Amino acid sequence: MNQPQTQNPLRHGRVITPSSRGAVAIDLGLLGGWQVNEMEGGKNFPALAAGPFPPPFETDNPSVTPPADGFILSGGKADARDCVNFTEQEMSTKLGRAFIWPLLSVDPGQIFRVTWNYTAPHTTRGYRWLITKDGWDPQQRISRAQLEAQPFAEDFYPQVPYYSHANELKAKVEHEVKLPANKHGRHVIVLMWIVANTGNAFYQAFDVDFQ
Repeated sequence: MNQPQTQNPLRHGRVITPSSRGAVAIDLGLLGGWQVNEMEGGKNFPALAAGPFPPPFETDNPSVTPPADGFILSGGKADARDCVNFTEQEMSTKLGRAFIWPLLSVDPGQIFRVTWNYTAPHTTRGYRWLITKDGWDPQQRISRAQLEAQPFAEDFYPQVPYYSHANELKAKVEHEVKLPANKHGRHVIVLMWIVANTGNAFYQAFDVDFQ
C-alpha cells in the first residue's frame, strides 16, 4: 500500500541555502522537510485570480488561485505551514518565548545566490522574485499591500509551448538574482519557482537586512 502523501518526504523542492523561513521552521521542529518542499500555490501571484499565465506563456497550464494575503509565504497553505507567515509576535506566542526571524545580511545591488534541492523537478517556466516595500510593517503578515507592486526580477525560459520543450525547461539547482540597489534595512524576499505544466508555483521566503 502506498503511504499517504503527507508522509512522503520526496515532494517537489525547496531552497537549502541560504536559510529560508521554511528552513528556520524545520530547525525549530515546527515543520518537516517535505512540508517546506510543498509550499505550493497558484503561480499568477501577485494576481488575485486563477486563470491563464500571461503572454507569451499562455500555452502553459493556467494558474490555480494564487495565495491569499496573509498566507503568501506558505504558498497559501493554512495548515502547520502557516507558521512561515507568522509575525514575530505570533511566533513568540507559539514558541512560548521571545522570537525574532533570523536575518541574512546582504548589500544593496549584490548578487544573491540560492541552491535548490528538488525531489520532483517539474517542467519549469522560471523564477519570480518579489520584495517588501519601503516602510513595510513587520508586525503585520505579508500581504500584497506589503510588497512592491512589481517583481524586482524574473528569470523565465522563453521556449513555448512547454510540451514541445520539456527537456529544455529544467529546474535550476543554482540560481541567482541581483538584489535591488535602493533598499535599506530589514525586508522580506519572496522567491517563486513557477511550473509550466501545472497551475502552481513553489514559494520560498527570506528575511534579509540590507547593510
